[in-house]
Amino acid sequence: MLDLRPIFFYWDGYIHPDRLKILKDCVYSTRVWNPKHEIVLISNNLTQDLFDDKFQIEVRKWDKSFFNGLPIPEDKLDKYISVSPRDFSDLFRLVLLYQFGGSYIDTDDLAIKSISDTPNLICRSYDPHTSFYSKIDADGCVPGWTREIRGWDTINMFPRNDCWHNFEAKSPFIKDLLWNDNFLLNKDIVNICGDFSWQGITNNTCIKRLNGFGTEWNFGLTLLYLFEDFISVSSQWDRCALDGEMCKLWKELPNVNDMEWGFYKCKQDDALDFYKKVSDIYPNLSHMWLHHKNEKAEWMLDELDIDGLYSVSTWIYDDIKQKIKEYEREI
Repeated sequence: MLDLRPIFFYWDGYIHPDRLKILKDCVYSTRVWNPKHEIVLISNNLTQDLFDDKFQIEVRKWDKSFFNGLPIPEDKLDKYISVSPRDFSDLFRLVLLYQFGGSYIDTDDLAIKSISDTPNLICRSYDPHTSFYSKIDADGCVPGWTREIRGWDTINMFPRNDCWHNFEAKSPFIKDLLWNDNFLLNKDIVNICGDFSWQGITNNTCIKRLNGFGTEWNFGLTLLYLFEDFISVSSQWDRCALDGEMCKLWKELPNVNDMEWGFYKCKQDDALDFYKKVSDIYPNLSHMWLHHKNEKAEWMLDELDIDGLYSVSTWIYDDIKQKIKEYEREI
């Protein structure tokens, strides 16, 4: 078993009280499923007193010393620090993993399982997903045979940067990202909708370093994202027009074909059966993406109608909320 490396979250800037509730549920649920890990929220504006001591979440401030030893020129670093925390976080998460090792989780990722022992684990999509944002077509994505389950080797995958696990400090893979010329020599901020993105740089680095697959890096489904709301129409893959592993599982849900794509509702048992199924299939799965944050009204309800119809994600979130309450009572 790997040594228990830290789990990092990051937040800076204003946070609405409802968004703070989502953030707390994400870090608290990560504690519920990972009772022995150090969990660190890096932030210069959230404070330790906001978090219940029972969950042992450390809030740690950051400064420029976190970037010591990296090849980032001072003027470029100042430019990144001055942009929105959202854009800064795409760089900063790599810096945290390179300098300290461990795992990085976004503050809208809800823990639904324990973090696995798989080392140097990059989050993958089910398919090419939104690779076209980075001007990369399906044939240019990470080869399908690198996924951790069999049966879908012909469908390539695109990396996500929101849920990476168990990296060694000074990882040669992450060093390749931070020393990448597209990042260092370009005057523009690396942006998901720009000419290149960190996901695109990661994708190309995976292909470049295929000889290191299984040691320097692994590729696994760590983050569950469901075909709900805007995700369901983000690409033809997310519309399930081209088949795929999660499309097959989603289309097995009861009465799914009777409802508009992206707006499926079901009973509690159907959602929790799906939750159990994906948990059993995917050994590296640990979190679920709360893509709409506090803007999805169902997620903000204090109590659900046990006989009602809700999104699959809403039922899973409700189940995790109950686990957070149980953990709080037991400590």
